[in-house]
Amino acid sequence: MAELTNLTDRLAHLRDRNGTTGLASNEPEPKSPKAPKKAKQSPRKSLPERRFANDYFMFFVYALLAIAVLTQFAIIACLDLV
Repeated sequence: MAELTNLTDRLAHLRDRNGTTGLASNEPEPKSPKAPKKAKQSPRKSLPERRFANDYFMFFVYALLAIAVLTQFAIIACLDLV
């Protein structure tokens, strides 16, 4: 077999091989008629919703925002008094 020099040649060689898989070809794989049926879930046995993880960076950002707003109000109040 000749030495494949670049990626394009290697991909073409893989595409031309006999016995390619469904991943290498453009044709979809045939579905088997004996596929197991999925069981229906009852409404009362539904999965619980996943909670988001605590995002400490957002807590930090909100704290900085609150400090900035309070500082601006303090500066405005001081300037009004002077």
